[in-house]
Amino acid sequence: MPNSSSNPISSSISQFICKMRRAQQQEVLIAKIALHIRQYLDLEEILNAIVQEVRFFLKADRAVVYQFNPDMSGMLVAEALLPPWETCLHRQLSDEHFPETMGGAYREGRVFVAPDVYKANLSECHLQMLEQFPTRASLIVPILRPNNKTDPLWGLLCTYQCFEPRVWEETDIRLLQRLSVQLAIAIQQAQLYRNLQIANLSLEKEIRERKKAELALQQANVNLEIHVAERTAELYQRQQEFIALAENSPSVIMRLDLQLRYLYVNSAVERATGIPAKEFLGKTLRGMGFPEKNVTMLESAAQRLLETGEDQRYEIEYPFPEVQGMGYYRAHLIPEYAPDGKIATILSIFYDITQSKLNVIALQESNRRWRYLLDNVSLIVVGVTCAGEVEYINPFLLALTGYTIEEVIGKDWFSQFIPQIDQLEIREEFSSLLINDFPKYHQNAIVTKAGEERMISWNNTILRSQDNEIIGTLSIGEDITEKLKVDRIKSEFISIVSHELRTPLASIRGALGLLSSGVLANRPETAQNMLNIASSDTERLVRLVNDILDLERLESSKVTLDRNWYDVLELCQQAIETMQAIAIESQIEILCNIQSQQVFADQDRLVQTLVNLLSNAIKFSPPQSQVHLEAEQIANEIVFRVCDRGRGIPAAQLESIFERFHQVDASDSRQMGGTGLGLAICRSIVQQHGGKIWVESVLSEGSTFSFTIPHRLG
Repeated sequence: MPNSSSNPISSSISQFICKMRRAQQQEVLIAKIALHIRQYLDLEEILNAIVQEVRFFLKADRAVVYQFNPDMSGMLVAEALLPPWETCLHRQLSDEHFPETMGGAYREGRVFVAPDVYKANLSECHLQMLEQFPTRASLIVPILRPNNKTDPLWGLLCTYQCFEPRVWEETDIRLLQRLSVQLAIAIQQAQLYRNLQIANLSLEKEIRERKKAELALQQANVNLEIHVAERTAELYQRQQEFIALAENSPSVIMRLDLQLRYLYVNSAVERATGIPAKEFLGKTLRGMGFPEKNVTMLESAAQRLLETGEDQRYEIEYPFPEVQGMGYYRAHLIPEYAPDGKIATILSIFYDITQSKLNVIALQESNRRWRYLLDNVSLIVVGVTCAGEVEYINPFLLALTGYTIEEVIGKDWFSQFIPQIDQLEIREEFSSLLINDFPKYHQNAIVTKAGEERMISWNNTILRSQDNEIIGTLSIGEDITEKLKVDRIKSEFISIVSHELRTPLASIRGALGLLSSGVLANRPETAQNMLNIASSDTERLVRLVNDILDLERLESSKVTLDRNWYDVLELCQQAIETMQAIAIESQIEILCNIQSQQVFADQDRLVQTLVNLLSNAIKFSPPQSQVHLEAEQIANEIVFRVCDRGRGIPAAQLESIFERFHQVDASDSRQMGGTGLGLAICRSIVQQHGGKIWVESVLSEGSTFSFTIPHRLG
């Protein structure tokens, strides 16, 4: 008889262990694929890895990724296949294989599950397409791009059994759905990386071409200046040769006397200004009404030349005479000496540098755009020299850390931003990795000005000079502090909920196992007791799930408070009436001495809070004792109090008692029937009202739970 009762239990345990192992394997698979996506940017490599893992994990004959075109045609872009089936990789499929109704369903996230395709009410065309693979059972999950509102459907993640039907498990479906989300992330990541590569290549090419043009122009200008300077020495004696040369020069060449009157102007001046050369002779720029800025620059340069005897250079701008736009010129003033060694005239040459200037302006605009992007992106951006000095830091990082730009530029990154305990190690790693292999991705903590540590995930880029020498790094980071906190809280919550669910489930399974085995067939009282245990634990599970859902809605702000003015006395009487039967059964007297006064609150939620506190007070109060419910107005808020004469709460737990699943005694949830979520729900309701909740307690004497509700509109 004992053997017959233990076999089902052992079988159930084995099944449970198998399910847990299967779930754990799924989580490992998800984590493995997520890590692969973070480590690799090549989409084809990621897709191939995913289909291989899916086919192997689900033990399917074939796993593929299908990518749609805008017209609903497409191609198989990745495949994992079990021999001897023939590969279908890169096979093109037309839009007739995916009718608009099915495409619309996929866009809405529908999962296609077919244990047997011949019993799935598919169109003849669709069946013919599946027979090309061949296919007997299929599980298809859409791959959606959440950031693409017009066409979210990218493709499909498909798993097939080629020869025989297969019943797909719910866990298999959820696994593929989660993997489709990871695929969407990988697709978005690959697209961003591809766009960045294209933009970088285009920018690098443009910069190289502009630098090449600028260098060529500079060399041409230098050569021309040398040529003009060499010829200047001979101009005084060889005037005709000079004029012949000047008239054929593309640059504007002028000779001025010491009063800045023009003695000679070549024909290029008419192309530059629209004024014939002869109109300049004997006149000054000021006399001809040229722009004041240009006149002043010429007069100042000529004054310096006469004082120092040295060549003078400056740049001016002047509008083109016939076409729209501005021309740019580099002026070169050269002193010409008389036989007595004194300066007799000034040779003025204006080189047209318009194209070079426009190239520089375009490059500056490109740099400005990149600077604007880095300054306004909602990510951390920091540039560090090889010596570890901060060369650039964007406003987002300044706002995150609380520093001003003056406090960080030129300062040591490691001593100012890295936690002291990690400074030496990270500094040494930085110096070593600059020489060897600097990691593209990295995580480490930084310290804000206020001393708060933030965990940052970095994407690092080595910066090099034109000579390919390493000059520093540019790092783009994301603050993942809150994400890590959420992940940790989620893990803790899942662990606690798993424990709270496992205990009553084990009791229910044990009781039902004994009943189903027939061991208690001749013991009706014991059997009834087993049923009572199962029923009680089932009720406990229902309460636990309801409390979890209620708390989740409250804390995620999915519940909107319906606040209005209510009488405090009526609300308290409503809560007492709800708990009166339980109080009488527990031999507890509820006392209420409250004056009629108004409170602005959500009636149902406030009564729920009072009922939870009264319920706890009754549970933990000894028979023949009293529970007091009080409410009074203090300043601009109503203070509620629930007092009992129970066993009390240790001082170390007065704060943590309001956390989820927290019990003063671990056995309370079993003996008292609570879920450990009541006080957490109370705290959430009170905080949504803008109030606060706390407890005061003395061991063996009792506890007083108090909370406030602001007595005002808001």
